[in-house]
Amino acid sequence: MTSQALSNTTVIVTGAAGGLGKVIATAFLEAGANVTICDINKDRLDAAAQEFSSNFADKFLAREADTTSEVAVNQLFQETVKKFGRVDILVNNAAVMDSFDPAGTCSHETWDRLLNINLTGPFLTTKAAVKTMETQTPPGGTIINMGSNASICGSNAGVAYTVTKHGILGLTRNTAAFYEDKGITCTMLQLGGLEATNISDAFAKGMNMEGLKLMQKNLPCFKQGVTDVSLRDVAKFCVLLADRSIAKTMNGAAVPFNKNWPPA
Repeated sequence: MTSQALSNTTVIVTGAAGGLGKVIATAFLEAGANVTICDINKDRLDAAAQEFSSNFADKFLAREADTTSEVAVNQLFQETVKKFGRVDILVNNAAVMDSFDPAGTCSHETWDRLLNINLTGPFLTTKAAVKTMETQTPPGGTIINMGSNASICGSNAGVAYTVTKHGILGLTRNTAAFYEDKGITCTMLQLGGLEATNISDAFAKGMNMEGLKLMQKNLPCFKQGVTDVSLRDVAKFCVLLADRSIAKTMNGAAVPFNKNWPPA
């Protein structure tokens, strides 16, 4: 896609100071889009903003924003519209992993934290997105949710992460059903193992080894460097969904993006 292909398109990417979110934001910027990135990690956000400012001038906006706060989310959308005039695409990327704890050992604190970040956050950004997309001229837009194999499988992660990613699938399908007639589409990418992310942050306090071994037992064929998914490929697919006709065709879909891991 040429550097001006999306010159009149504005994108918001959450959790975009590093990892997959940053790669997605970069791909949209390279395609000519206006991009707002947000994150709660100020150091990473400042570094990303400095990098983008040298390459993309006034095409981006960086904001420290907690997507679990409705006030912060609404402000993020208001500032984006003020700078770029509209919002065409929302990429719900911000999420955290758990430590593979099942229900019997998952702490209430971990449960609440993951539901808040991984599910309430995307709900609030989706809410703000549809309100913005409904009323802008011309109306409409595209919402892209980052799901997971854990959206349909019970042994890919701990209970908290699994429940939140199942919830993302429900959020995707409900949004797709309710807003299609208003020109707003919603698609989920069912991601497999990724080549490089900030997932190690989740394991700073250790992992539930029983849960990890269960995943390895049930999903034994994962091979680093073979079945892990390229972040750049995920980003290119997101840019593809900037085409409204393609996004409409894929409305409500949960797209496996996992190199056939686990095997179909």
